[in-house]
Amino acid sequence: MKAIELEAQPREIKKRNRAKALRSSGRVPGVVYGQGNNRLVDVDNKQFDHIMHNTTGDTVLLDLGLGGEKSLVLVQEVQHHPLSRQTLHIDFREVKPDQPVVINVPTIPVGEAVGVKTSGGNMEHVMHFVKVRGTPASLPESIEVDVSELDIGHTLHLGDIEFPEGIEAIGNASNPVVSITRPRVIEEVTTAEEGEEGEEGEGAEGEEGGEAAEGEKAEGGE
Repeated sequence: MKAIELEAQPREIKKRNRAKALRSSGRVPGVVYGQGNNRLVDVDNKQFDHIMHNTTGDTVLLDLGLGGEKSLVLVQEVQHHPLSRQTLHIDFREVKPDQPVVINVPTIPVGEAVGVKTSGGNMEHVMHFVKVRGTPASLPESIEVDVSELDIGHTLHLGDIEFPEGIEAIGNASNPVVSITRPRVIEEVTTAEEGEEGEEGEGAEGEEGGEAAEGEKAEGGE
């Protein structure tokens, strides 16, 4: 995973009014959690939002510049306003280049499954994210899974996926990632057919009623 450069400024005063003033000026407060040394920072709101909107997954690796020094950090948590969705606060987690970390990366199906192409089956993307472990440099932005050989009734499991070198999947190997299911067949009865059946039923009842009436007349005549 390639680290994206982002400049930060130290933030010394931790006050609510100060945070509001920062947001009004177009900057977002945050905290860099390090090895026992947490630092208060703020970053440009537009620049940060641009980075987040142009990444494929939830995990973003940053080369964070702070006071002339650079730190490798992961975006751990982003707090948004519930209505405006404005970015309110960011938690960064400092990592070392050779330190294995655990993140979630998206799974992206590629190819057209034979069960969908030739038999009209449905593809169900069951596991949208997979948890992996690896060093920051070896972490992929996404995991592509080839579904082209899957026929109806077939399932691609976590253990079937080949991960990049240095990446370890965390999870049960039998967990389904993508499945191909049979198309749903719905039996429909048209209104015209229902109407014809109804008319036939009424005619039959009418005939039976007529015969009964004639029988009663005959008995009465005798």
